[in-house]
Parts: sequence; C-alpha cells; structure tokens
Amino acid sequence: MSGDPRRTRPWTQAEWSLLDRTDLIRVAGAREDGTLRALVLVGHVRLGQDELVRSLNGPDGTWYRAAMRSGHGQVDVAGQRIAVAFVPDTGREVEVDQALRARYGDDSGVRRMTRSPARDATVRVVPLRTDV
Repeated sequence: MSGDPRRTRPWTQAEWSLLDRTDLIRVAGAREDGTLRALVLVGHVRLGQDELVRSLNGPDGTWYRAAMRSGHGQVDVAGQRIAVAFVPDTGREVEVDQALRARYGDDSGVRRMTRSPARDATVRVVPLRTDV
C-alpha cells in the first residue's frame, strides 16, 4: 500500500493552501484492523511536490512505528482529515533540515528535528485516492 501509485494522488491546490497556512498538522497511522491510532502533532515542510514530516523520537516514535507498519493513515490539517500513505524518505536530509529551519526558525524543537534520531525518521505524506 505505501506509496502505491495506483492508490495515491497529487495534493490539490486547496490542500496545498491549507498546509501552507497551518503551522502544525496531526498524523495518525492505521492499526491492523483499520482503526486509527491517536493523532500526534508534528511540524511539516514541502520540498517540491512532496510534503514531509519527521518523528521527534525518531524510528522509535510510536506514531512513526505505526505509520511505517501500516503504510497508511490520516493527517488532520486545520480540522480537515485527509487519507494518506506514509512513505519513508531518505537522501534529502539536508534539504529537509533547511526547510524546517526556514519554516520554524532555529529554536530547541527545530534543533531536535534536524539531528538524529528525528533526522532518521523522515516521512513523505502522500494523499490517497478515495475512488478506488
């Protein structure tokens, strides 16, 4: 399921606009039975046409483990729920670090998000089609 191009779709302009206006979003991975885990507040950045988040606790973070195990779940952007795939994203750590600093500054939270273990848990969030 994760990132399966037959199941994913591009972000809409309305969704991009909402993401741009929303400082923090909430993410939740799906359990094996399809129910969602608790939503967790995270920062997010865009690189090109990709929306990315990181787990502050790295690969050991509860939401991250659940998202990687199921490969899908939801994001809540200012009250709008969007079904998404969670896809591990590697190789762009420096660009994600720069985008996080540009969006959020350089406070202690951002410094934690731009080094291990958070840096080792970068996730691309890809909207899922609802018509399949």
